[in-house]
This record gives sequence, structure tokens and C-alpha cells, in this order.
Amino acid sequence: MTQYVLTLSIGPVQGFIASARRSRDLWSGSWLLSEMAKAAAKSLFEAGAQMVFPFVDETTKDRLEPCDRMDNNFSVGNKIQVQVEAADDAAVRDLVEQAKAAAQSRFETIARQALQDLNAALRVEIWQMQLDDYLEVQAAWARITEKGYSDASQRAASALTARKATRDFTPAHAADAWDKRFMLPKSSLDGARETVLLGKANGDADLSDVARRKLGLSQSEQLDCAGIVKRLGGNSEQFTPVTRVASDAWLQGLPEDELSNLCNAYEPLIELNLATRVKGNQGIYADFPFDGQLLYRNRLDAALSDNKNSADALRKLLDILNPIWHKYGEPCSYWVMLLADGDRMGELLDRAKTIEEHQAITEALSTFAESVPAKMRDSRAQCVYAGGDDVLGFVALDKAVGCADTLRQAFSDSLKKVSDVLKAEKAPTLSVGLAICHISTPLGNVRRLAKHAEKVAKGDNYPADQQRNGLGITLSVRSGSDSDWRVQWSDEAGLAAFKKWQNRYQKKEISSRIAYDSRDIFMRTDFPKSADLSFDLHQNIRQAEFIRMLDRARNMSGGELKDDVKKELKARLDALQRQLGSEHTGALNIFATELIIARWLAAKTQNDLGQEAQS
Repeated sequence: MTQYVLTLSIGPVQGFIASARRSRDLWSGSWLLSEMAKAAAKSLFEAGAQMVFPFVDETTKDRLEPCDRMDNNFSVGNKIQVQVEAADDAAVRDLVEQAKAAAQSRFETIARQALQDLNAALRVEIWQMQLDDYLEVQAAWARITEKGYSDASQRAASALTARKATRDFTPAHAADAWDKRFMLPKSSLDGARETVLLGKANGDADLSDVARRKLGLSQSEQLDCAGIVKRLGGNSEQFTPVTRVASDAWLQGLPEDELSNLCNAYEPLIELNLATRVKGNQGIYADFPFDGQLLYRNRLDAALSDNKNSADALRKLLDILNPIWHKYGEPCSYWVMLLADGDRMGELLDRAKTIEEHQAITEALSTFAESVPAKMRDSRAQCVYAGGDDVLGFVALDKAVGCADTLRQAFSDSLKKVSDVLKAEKAPTLSVGLAICHISTPLGNVRRLAKHAEKVAKGDNYPADQQRNGLGITLSVRSGSDSDWRVQWSDEAGLAAFKKWQNRYQKKEISSRIAYDSRDIFMRTDFPKSADLSFDLHQNIRQAEFIRMLDRARNMSGGELKDDVKKELKARLDALQRQLGSEHTGALNIFATELIIARWLAAKTQNDLGQEAQS
């Protein structure tokens, strides 16, 4: 018998996670991918494999059991690595086929449950074709030679990379280019596959109003097999929509009697399939256990327009909301997607020369991942996925930075022991990206923005000593362009200044005008290079304009800006200039962006954001 390192990749990640328009698409896609990976991992474990990732042993093997709960569920990444004992390559290939069959069986079970829940006629032939060929499982393995486990692990990883870059040219289902079975509208999620929904003469999906509301579809939208599974997989009451997260700070600010009246008006909408209940995340949203989307005026107006038969219940909610909106303002329509990834994990894994050392790393990562949902709940945030060093979650504006800080500390604490044992040159850290987006922004776009924010946090365009271990924030306002800002977690002064601006905004001690006037000064004084304009003169002009602006600045109430606030603003700009270097000309622009983003991340209601958030 021979020892092998075997790695598998479960996908498609694009189809399950990246193709998302609603929060449930993203949530269910992450859960589906994890469930199929767990099924594959369980098959390998039961065949006698030593688990490396995910880390599972006899005492924790229950983690690999199927789980229909989406919150507090053990998450498995789409990459599995094990060490197996087999007679030859053919025996390893048999193990891979068994793992593929287990993952496919789990997908089919969830799809069957979704189909029963929908209770509608579909294009059965198309449904079955997509069900059979949607899942992608790719594998590679390497024999462990006298060079040891580490060498085999690297060879298996290289082989898997090459395998993933090799495309499978499977036979087309269509008989020819004119096969009418496939001349159908495509899925509205990604346009990749044909719809499985029956069509009317005008091309719209032929669905009952109940089925359409279950799927969250408009008249012209279509879904493929995976789209329906994502919309109906699992228990709908377990996942937390972004509207509930975005409105949380506003709801927390309502008096108990107002909140009770709001709950009583919202409850009848559940039976009418106009709203969903929210029971997940260990019940932290129990004070208002609903999706929250009809707390927003534009969404309530749209519901009234589209549901004439249920207008009475919706008008009762509107009657309750009108005086609340007038007195407390409207809930914030922006929220934050948090995306985090470990730094220097490759360097740490390279130091693992034995399977035991590799397992020690993955065990530490599992410990961190298991702690993430509870730590995010402490910030009233919702963890969508936590596997290894990857985290994805939803969080309200005012809690986002604190939540990110908590996670990066937990990650460092979890990896410290194993990195010390392996004598890592630099201990792993966590870079966190925060994407600030409107609740109406498609979730696929939000995820792309969060991935961009994560790249900002990594800081690949910075000098080597300033890369990684960062917080990156991308602000995407519907009425304007995107803005990026970055700070390293080790920059205590920068983080303290940012949190100070948040506090000042919440106390109404500074206004947004200061940030935008600072940016205006930067743009007005962005002169072209000239022999007559020295660097010092250029900076002196900007400094003079900035000080003149501060002397005229006012707080949110219209009163004069306090002297200590002026000193803090001036000191922060000077500190940024020193940090960036005396020859850097963009300090004022970075300072303005810092103030703008701090204002957004201090907001609890729509009124805190003013006119910019109205569009």
C-alpha cells in the first residue's frame, strides 16, 4: 500500500456564490457549496482518509453530517485535502469518484426539497440535465516519496491548479444548433443556463403569484435549476436579509411601544407571503423578527402597487410607519458586506513538513472559523460563511469597523501558537475588506466590491513593509463614484483618528461639509508641475486654504467648530503628510476620503447621511 496526498476542488464557485442578486442567493450558495464539500469530505473520512482540511478526527466527525441549518453550521471550504493509503492510482481514482457521488447526492437531496417546496410545474428535462451536470469536482493527487509529505502536498497542489485550468469539453445536450428545447430565456442571475420555468406566450414565466413570491421574481425574471435551489434551499426563516441588518440600528433606537406596534402590523404580511420571518443568528433579531424590507418607503410603495389584493394589510403598516418616519427618520438604506482573508498563510503552510504540522494549522483555522459567528453576533452582524481563513458577513454601518477589528484580533490569537511552534518569520494576520453599498445593489455586484475592498486591504501596490494586515473600505454611493480608503491594523494612530471622526459625527460636532471642502481644496490646487511652483509653495497654498476653510467651518447644528476639533483635524492632516512622506502630494485627498467614509460608518439612520443617500 502507498500513501498519497489527495486534493479536491468543489464548484462552480461562480455559479453558487458569485451569481447572486438577492441576499438569499449569496447565503444559500455559500451554504450549498459547504454542504457538498462536507459530503465529499465525509465520504473520504469514512474511507479511512486522514483529514487535513477540513480538520476532522473521530471526536469531531459529527461536523461532517448534513445540516439544514444555515446559521452556526460548520462550514467547509471548496478545497479538501487528505492523506490516503491506496494500492495504486486506480484506487485513489475510485475514492475520488465516491466523493464526487456523495457531493452530487447531497445536491440532489437539497434540490428535491426545493422542488417540493415550490410545488409548480417546470421544464423537467432541462431541470434534470442541469441537475446532472451542474456540480464540478476536480481532483489531483501525488504519491508521498522519500521527500516526505510537504513535497507531495506541493506536487498535488500544482497538479490541481493545472487540472482546473484544463477545460472539460463535455458533449452538448442539444441535438443541433436549432434544437428548440434550448431556445429559451436564460437565468436572470447570470445568463449562463436556460430557464427551467415554463413560459407564457409573451415570454414571462408561467408561475402562480404564490410561487413567484416564494422565488422573489418579477414578471420577466427567470431561474435555472441552481437558481431555484438557492432561492428555496434550507429554511427561509434562518437567513437574515440585508434589509434587516441595514435597519437594525434604526430599530434599536425605537421605543418599545413603537416597536411592538410595528411587529403587530408586520405579522399579517407573513401569511400573505409579502414578508419573511427571521429566526436565525441565535435570535438576536427577536425584537423585530422580520425581513425589514417593507420598512423602506420605496419598497413599501412598490409592494402596494404590485399587490392590490393585499393592499389593506400593507396600508395598515404604512399608517404605523408614517408617524414613526416623521419622528425618528427612516432606516438607513446602506449596509456593509465584510470579506476577510488571512495573510501569509502560504508561508506558514510551507513550513509544515509533516501531516501533523499541517493538521495543527488547519485545526487552528477551524478554531477561528467556529468562533466567527458568535463574535459577529456581538456586533449584531450576520456571518454568512466562515471557513478556514475566509469570512463573509453582513453588518450595519455603525458596527462594521468594530466587527472587523474583533475578527482580526481573534484570527491572530488563534494562529499565534502554531506560528510560534513552526517558527514563522511573520505571524499570519487578517486583512478585512468592507464594502458600503445600497440595499438595492445586486448582491453579485456587492460581493465584487467587497472583493475589491479586500484587495485594497491587502495593499499590493504599497511598499513591502506596508502590505497585508490591513483594513480596506470601499464606499459605493448610487449617486456618485466609488471611494477607497486603507489603514493597517498596526497603525494605531490612524485607527484611533478614524474612530474619533465616527464619534464626532455621531455627536454632530463636525459636518460633512468639512470633508467635501477638503476634497474641493485638493482638486482646486492640483496644479500641473511648473518650474515656478516649488513643492513647498504648493503645500503652503493647500495648508493656507485648509486653515481658512476650518476657520469658517460649522458643526451640524450650525454653530462654530470647537477649537479642539480644529486642532484634531489639522493634526491628523499633518500626521498623514509625515506618514506618506514629504514629497507626497495626495495627503489632503486621502484625509478627505477618510472623513467621508467615517461619516458613512457613523450613520444609524437615513437622516445621518443626508441627501447623498436619497437617490
